[in-house]
Amino acid sequence: MSSISPESAGDSRSALEASESIPNDGDSSSQASARNPTKIVYPQLADERLTSSALYQRALGQPSVIIYQDEVLTDPQPVRDFMESVDEGMDCGLYIYTFRLDHNGEPDCYLAHFISTESAITYSGAYENNWDALTESGCSKVTSISFNEYGFLVYEVESSSEASGTQVVNNRALYNNAEERQKMYDTYLVPIYYTALGNRVWASPEELASWIWLFEDLYNYENDDTPWDRFGSNWPVDAMVKTLSRYFEGVTADMVISEPKYADAYDPETNTIFYEGGRGGGPLCLRVTSWMQEGDRLVIDYEGYEYYSGVPWEDGFYTLTVKTMEDGSFRYLSNLPRN
Repeated sequence: MSSISPESAGDSRSALEASESIPNDGDSSSQASARNPTKIVYPQLADERLTSSALYQRALGQPSVIIYQDEVLTDPQPVRDFMESVDEGMDCGLYIYTFRLDHNGEPDCYLAHFISTESAITYSGAYENNWDALTESGCSKVTSISFNEYGFLVYEVESSSEASGTQVVNNRALYNNAEERQKMYDTYLVPIYYTALGNRVWASPEELASWIWLFEDLYNYENDDTPWDRFGSNWPVDAMVKTLSRYFEGVTADMVISEPKYADAYDPETNTIFYEGGRGGGPLCLRVTSWMQEGDRLVIDYEGYEYYSGVPWEDGFYTLTVKTMEDGSFRYLSNLPRN
C-alpha cells in the first residue's frame, strides 16, 4: 500500500535524506518524549501566539507535522517513522496540524489524522476556527499513501475520487538555496502569477490580453485594499495604465480598452471600465528553480506543479524574463516554455 521514493528531483535531496540532516534549532521539542519524535526545527517561523496555544502544545506531545502559515516547522521524522511502521505492519499514528491566520488575522486549524492498524490505514479530519481544541469527525479508509521526493505526503481515501496531499518537509531541507528561491518567487512571480504565468505564454507584453485582471493582480500586490474599495465597480483607465506601466513597457489606454470581453463595459464619458470581478479558477502552484542575471536581463526558470503532490506538470517548465532598472524596479518582458 505504501511507497517511499528515495529519488531526488533537480537539486533537491530526498525527503527521507533531508529528515536526517536538519539541524535542531532551539529546544522547543523538549516537551516531546523520546518515544515521540516531533521536533521544532524552524522556531523562527513561529510566534508566541501559536506556541502558547493549547493545540500547538498538544501537537508537540504526539507524532506530528506542524505547519504554520504554509511553512513546515517540524522535522519530518514522524512521517518517516509512520511510513516505515506501515510497511512493517506495525500499529502507528500520524497527526498533521495546519495552523493559519485568516485574512482578518483570526486563527484556524485543520487536522489530518492517520491511524494504521496492521497496515490498514484510516483517515479522519477536524477543523476549528481557534487553536484551543479540535473534534475529529468522520473516518475513511486510506487506499494508498506515499512520501515523495518533493516532501509531500500523498494519499487517497475511499470516500474521494481524487488524491490529496500535504507538504510535510520544509523547503529549507529540500533546497540549499530555498530562501533565495522564495525571494525570487515573491518579488517576480507573485505580482502576476495568476494571470500571466504558467501556460499563459507570451513573447512580449503586446501579446497579453488580460489587462484588467493584471491590473487587479498588481493593485492587490501593491496595496492592502482592493480596486473595488477604492474605485467601486468603475475603474479609471488612466489609473490602470499608470499601474500597469510600472511593470510592463508600452501599455496604452487603447490596449486596456480594446479587450473584447470588456468592450461593452467601457464608458468613454468617464473613461472608466465597469468591472465586478468573477474570475474563478483553482490554485496555481509555481516554484522557482534557477535564475541568472545577464546585464539588465534577469532570466528566471520556474515550474508548475500539482497542488497535492509537488510533482511538476508534464511540459510545465517555463522561463520568465524581466528587465531590471537602476532604481530597483523592473519590467516584465516575456514568459516562454523552457525546453
